Parts: sequence; C-alpha cells; structure tokens
Amino acid sequence: MPMNFQLSNSLAYEAETIDHIPIKHRRLQLPFAGTRTVYTTGSSGTFIHQQVEIGDHLYVEQYFEPTVDTEIYISATEPILVLYGMVSGNMSLKYPDGRIFSQSKKRALHYLPADFSYTANIIAGQKYHAIYVIPSVQLLTELAVSYPQLTTLLSFWDNNNPSHHVLPYRKFNGEARNELEKMKNWALSGQSNSIYYNSRISDFVISYLEDLQQENRLVSSITKKIEDFITQVELHPEKPVNVNQQAQQIGLSPRALENAFKARKGATVIMYVQQKRLERAKELISGTTNSIAEISFEVGYTDHSYFSRIFKRATGKTPNEYRKNSQ
Repeated sequence: MPMNFQLSNSLAYEAETIDHIPIKHRRLQLPFAGTRTVYTTGSSGTFIHQQVEIGDHLYVEQYFEPTVDTEIYISATEPILVLYGMVSGNMSLKYPDGRIFSQSKKRALHYLPADFSYTANIIAGQKYHAIYVIPSVQLLTELAVSYPQLTTLLSFWDNNNPSHHVLPYRKFNGEARNELEKMKNWALSGQSNSIYYNSRISDFVISYLEDLQQENRLVSSITKKIEDFITQVELHPEKPVNVNQQAQQIGLSPRALENAFKARKGATVIMYVQQKRLERAKELISGTTNSIAEISFEVGYTDHSYFSRIFKRATGKTPNEYRKNSQ
C-alpha cells in the first residue's frame, strides 16, 4: 500500500486489531476477492480500513465511528496520484504548510510526493466514510488528452516533484456513487472481470474530471459575459445601468458582479460609469460648442444641475470654468 494510515500511539496501544470484519459491521465489507482488512476497535471507537486491487487500480474504503475526538496520521510511502473523496462525515485535513481543508462530501485528485504526511481530524459522534482510488498512471495519461487539468499532476509525478499538488475539490455527487455501486454489485453477483472493473474506475475518475470541465466552461462563459458587460459600459457609458438586472442576466449575485467588476476595473460599476461619463463630458466641453445641458444629456444625465455638481466634485471646476480654462 503506497499510503499509511495510523492512529495516535495512545489510541492504537489500547485498541484491538483484527484482519476481518465482525458480523455487526458485515454490511460494510467490500465484496471483492483479495480484499485486505484492518478492523480496529477500542474505547476510542471503531476504525475499518479495506483495500483491494481492482483491475489495474488500487481501491480503498475506510469507515470511522470515533467516540473521542482524534487524529489520523496519513503518509505516502512513494509518489502517488490519488482521487480521494468523503462520502459522509465532515473531516478536516491539515497539511504541513498549515493549509486546512474541510472535507464534507467532496473529492479531489491529489499528487502526493514520497514521505509526504498530513493529519485528518475526526470528531466524536460522527460517522465517516472515505474512499481512495489510486488509478493507474496509464489511465490518467490517456485521459489527459481530453482533460488537460491532468497535465500538471502527471508532470509532478513524472519528475518526482517534492511538493503536494491538488486539483479543485468537487462535490461527491450521485453519478460518482453510482459508478462505485455498479462495481460492488458486479462483484456481489460473483463475476470477476478486470475489463469491467477498469471501466468503472475509469468512469469514476471521469465523473470528477467532467465536473471540473463543466465548471471551467461555466466560469469561462460567465467571464465572457462580464467582459462583454464591461465593454458595453466603456462604449456606451451614457446608457442607464441596472446592476441587479445585469447580474441576473450573467448568472451572478449583484455583490459577485460588483466584486468581479471591481477586480478588473478598480472601481464599482456606478463609479466606473461616472468616471467614463465625465471623461466623455470633458471631451465634449473642450472640443464642442454644445451647451452644458446638451452635453449633460448626451453623457447620460437628464438633470444638468446634478451633472454640474458631480463634475465640479470630480474636477474642482464647474463645466463652464473647465471650458474657459481649456480654450
């Protein structure tokens, strides 16, 4: 096993460990031939670790029912690529650099370098169900053609990079659960077929990668809509802008749109519109003989008195004073 899982020494010392699952937890037993089991129980709770080679891949399931808050120490004995997911329970993962990830019904694909270790914090009274799939590098290499997100992870593995790298966490959804259930049900029927198992593991990995692709497409679509909105503001600042309406059309909350806009332009939507209107007003005041009222209307203000006030607040001069100084 390229990963080690260890309870704290004090808890491990007083616990009993056996290599099979007792009747009361038999429903949790994996149906695959060759499954290795470590069943640990004691005053700190029950901890079940099962692992098995399925096709060309390694599959691990863990169940924890702690009666005290505790930690599990996890380490990689060699460089590995592992898709890790929490089916149930809220577990916090703490990495050596101080990063902490809350794991609740989420999954992510990790590169773990050799000797990399981290800690999983589990809370008394919760039931935890975790899954680790260590897919073959050949499978991931083939999938990288369609899913370029894998390129960086594979590069880390190829070069034996000493740093941990993880792709974004995504929900452990129903589609992913279905792929695992298909695999278990096939085994329960007494059939053993490495081609079928390879297919199920492949589909399990693909379901995660598809979630990433779909979100990337959604982010790209939203980003384009935000950029189009910014372009419209820059080309036609005189037109009224309704942030709530624009946000709804883009698919964001008004606050999210404001934050995205400010990140790109350094100002809120309203302040940026005002800035562009005043820039245009300066051009018209100094370059035309149009009246201030006409210019006010042209840049988007129906009340020229209000326009004059904000113009003076921004420039320190009234529109007429600005015109005189520019001649």
